[in-house]
Amino acid sequence: MLKLNRIKNLKHKQTIKIMATDRNRHLQKSLETHDINRVEKLDKFIAKKNAVKNALNEKFSDSKASNCLDSGSYAKNTAINTKFDIDCCIPFKKKTSEDEKGYDNLKDMFEDVYKYLRNEYTEEDDDITKDDVRRQKVSIGLKFDIEGDEFDMDVVPGRERPNHNDYNNTSTDLSLYIYPPNRSKKETDNNKTRIKTNIKTHIDLLSGSGRTHERKVAKLLKVWKTERKNKNGGKLIKSFMMELYTKEAFDNAEEIPAGLWAKIKMVMNHIIDNITENDLVDPANSSNIVSDSMSETAKSETKKDMKKTIKEIDEDSDKIKDYFPINEDYDDEDESSESASTASVLSTSKFGEIE
Repeated sequence: MLKLNRIKNLKHKQTIKIMATDRNRHLQKSLETHDINRVEKLDKFIAKKNAVKNALNEKFSDSKASNCLDSGSYAKNTAINTKFDIDCCIPFKKKTSEDEKGYDNLKDMFEDVYKYLRNEYTEEDDDITKDDVRRQKVSIGLKFDIEGDEFDMDVVPGRERPNHNDYNNTSTDLSLYIYPPNRSKKETDNNKTRIKTNIKTHIDLLSGSGRTHERKVAKLLKVWKTERKNKNGGKLIKSFMMELYTKEAFDNAEEIPAGLWAKIKMVMNHIIDNITENDLVDPANSSNIVSDSMSETAKSETKKDMKKTIKEIDEDSDKIKDYFPINEDYDDEDESSESASTASVLSTSKFGEIE
């Protein structure tokens, strides 16, 4: 009887092993169901974004340094479909005594774009009202109602630097105005009202075929962050910081591990080791410490949550579903094929997990 019980227990343990969640398969499915291109009205959202860009180009035709350019996570191909907006940046000329076209004051530039979008553009577009145009930290936020679906867009006004007519010729650096009510504590203490940036540099960070895995990890970290905020609230790491940390982790690694989960762990461990200890510098501006935009509490909470995530998923593969969920709205896989997303731990260890 004792021997029979041992056999039954062994079979039970083997069954548990066989049905364990394949972390990499699950992460791949999470990626697929969070794909921005699955959004049904994406074409209409993009058309709206282009309409705003065209209107801005026409309104500020004399003072702009260049036509509006796409920016943000959509331009960087790191957007996910559960929470996204589509951004654009309009670069302006730097006004001089010889050329009056452009702006010598960043606040005037910011306020002129805000006033145009709020008072003029909304008169021509039935999908947005004045109340849906708002000042944000360095951008003007727009909220559209497109056939019953909400679409958010940010417009970032920037002024060429260092000199008049430099943009697209000798530099693509821009100065942005920081709207005072939305400054961080450190920015307020230092009375900081402007910031240097480079939209094109940010877009190039994770671009190209050589950065495919980095983009996958950045998207999955956004899935993780969105799920953490939905369940626990509070402030966590900013998306741009996750992208920078992802690039750092990959660039500094002696060897890139195989499998999505191992890559995410590598980046999370890099964040854990650095977020409360070291400054994170903007690659477009060495004097801009990106990590200063986060409170110490938010940094500590992010560090704690990432440690907990790694520990729980390593101990129980099924926990991957809690931290990196499937987006059920875009899960078109039949329930009966669930077995296709699980795999034997024995075969995983023998042949390696999928990318």
